[in-house]
Amino acid sequence: MSIERPEKIISEPIKILHIDDDSGFLDLTKAFLEKEFNEIDITTAIGSTEGLERIEDGAFHCVISDYEMPRMDGLELLAEVRKEHPELPFVLYTGKGSEEIAGKAINAGVTGYFQKGGPEQHRRLANRVKHAAKEYQTQIESERYSTVLRALDYPVYVVNDEAEFEYVSEAFLTLTGYDREEIIGSQPEKIKTDEAAQRANDILAEIVSSDGPESKKFRVDIRRKDGETVPCYDHMAALPFDEDFRGSVGILRDATRETRQRKELIRQNKRLEEFTSIVSHDLRTPLGNAQTAATLARSTADESHFDTLESELDRMDRMIDELLTLAKEGEAVSETEPIDLGRLATEAWEPFGSTQDSLYIPEGTARIDADKSRFRRLLENLFRNAVEHCPSPVTVTVGRTESGFYVADDGPGIDEANHEDVFEPGYTTVEDGTGFGLAIVRRIADAHGWEVAVTRSDSGGTRFDVQVNSNPEVSESHPVVS
Repeated sequence: MSIERPEKIISEPIKILHIDDDSGFLDLTKAFLEKEFNEIDITTAIGSTEGLERIEDGAFHCVISDYEMPRMDGLELLAEVRKEHPELPFVLYTGKGSEEIAGKAINAGVTGYFQKGGPEQHRRLANRVKHAAKEYQTQIESERYSTVLRALDYPVYVVNDEAEFEYVSEAFLTLTGYDREEIIGSQPEKIKTDEAAQRANDILAEIVSSDGPESKKFRVDIRRKDGETVPCYDHMAALPFDEDFRGSVGILRDATRETRQRKELIRQNKRLEEFTSIVSHDLRTPLGNAQTAATLARSTADESHFDTLESELDRMDRMIDELLTLAKEGEAVSETEPIDLGRLATEAWEPFGSTQDSLYIPEGTARIDADKSRFRRLLENLFRNAVEHCPSPVTVTVGRTESGFYVADDGPGIDEANHEDVFEPGYTTVEDGTGFGLAIVRRIADAHGWEVAVTRSDSGGTRFDVQVNSNPEVSESHPVVS
């Protein structure tokens, strides 16, 4: 990937404290370091006492100290500094040098030890101070950002210049389902498709270009370790760099809820259009029939027209009731419980059973997680459909499948060309039917996350197969119910 260097990188200046009892040497060293560094802020202090006061007043990225000073030498000063700032780089730059002092300095844990000298020694000092100060500055920033990120609990990642994960937060691991050892050192393709990873690379190239945005947010699907796909937003930015590209950092945000809400809004809009169509079209026929019957009754005084009027009004009442049910049953199911299919089917069959018709439940039905009241309504509507569309006697069979359950009858069946039409609201082949029974069946199935389809039964009748979102458990056997 081709990376263009930004025109300007803004970074915090490196803050240096130089302590010495020679003010002239302090001024000389300050001038030299300012010439060597692009971004530097140097504070000077005469003697160890003033040096300790400066450390208390401000935050520094490195301390340079003389060794031989009044009241407290450089190593004693180091011991005091380490009490409050154990990680602060401390470079000993002294005019009095010896192997003994060098050994003590190394044992005390100084960051560097140099003897004062000409330009070459100043240059060596500058290089060591620059390196140590930048490392400490990066460490401070890293700890600061880590604290913020831990508090925010965001799924954060850092990808290095080799396109490998270098850092991920705990929230990132929770989102992806991987252990840290599995992610660190791997490439983004581990959790993204090749297409998604390429899109991220293209966006990163845009970010680091001279006229590109500082960051960019885009949609991406994250593949969890368990195979599940999680829709997310990726807010990406490049790590600060001068000349060499260092990598990128990003924050993921789970968009599952937002995606679900968008789908629900689309479904609600579709439902509204559906209801508008039904109210404006399907209710118009019985309403027109009722108006005609009322006009004839008024003009002819024939009381038989009142029977037609009452029948059409009853039909409209049923349609309105079914419409309200259709709206209610479309709401997503939030709580479920294990339901014994055979036992619930037996209860739901009671209003439809007759001396001629029968319900057959094979041995070993299923236990299915569902909303009990809606599940019963689904079965009742399938039973009603069988009884209304099949000549008596009819046998209805309820049994389990590998992916759910089925309800079948031994009636004349449904023409294959109409298999999908039967689930449309208002579709009916019965003269006084509302056409909402099977639409409600599909709506209840959708609310559970199930799928329902109609096929031909083994006897040539109608069979409805319902595929549930979890494997049904085998429950106890049930006898034939007459």
